[in-house]
Amino acid sequence: MTLEDALIQQHQALENVTQRSSAMQHLLTDPDQLADYTNRFFTEVYPVDEVQPTQGQPYDLRYDQLPAVPASATGNAQAANPDLHWQNFGQVMNNNPEQAWRYLSQMGPETFRSKLLFLDNA
Repeated sequence: MTLEDALIQQHQALENVTQRSSAMQHLLTDPDQLADYTNRFFTEVYPVDEVQPTQGQPYDLRYDQLPAVPASATGNAQAANPDLHWQNFGQVMNNNPEQAWRYLSQMGPETFRSKLLFLDNA
């Protein structure tokens, strides 16, 4: 490969990157294009009920066997046991993962704070 061929190849690669960058910028700055893209992204996904089961290993992720996250840095005694909440959440995820959001919506803020890695000093 000659120097001239290498420069032509490099120029073509740079042109491809430039075209892709300008297309992405247009998509992100034009509200109509962004709305169309977002709409297609969320509507062209198959619903969970229509997905065919695949042959292979069954879904058996055990959240209750994962290492514990450090406890809350506030040092206050909590009225409810957050570990119990997270154990129950692990059971819900193992048995019925598509319904786990309902269990999370019933948890209090202190339970979530017990799982945060970084806390505000507020």
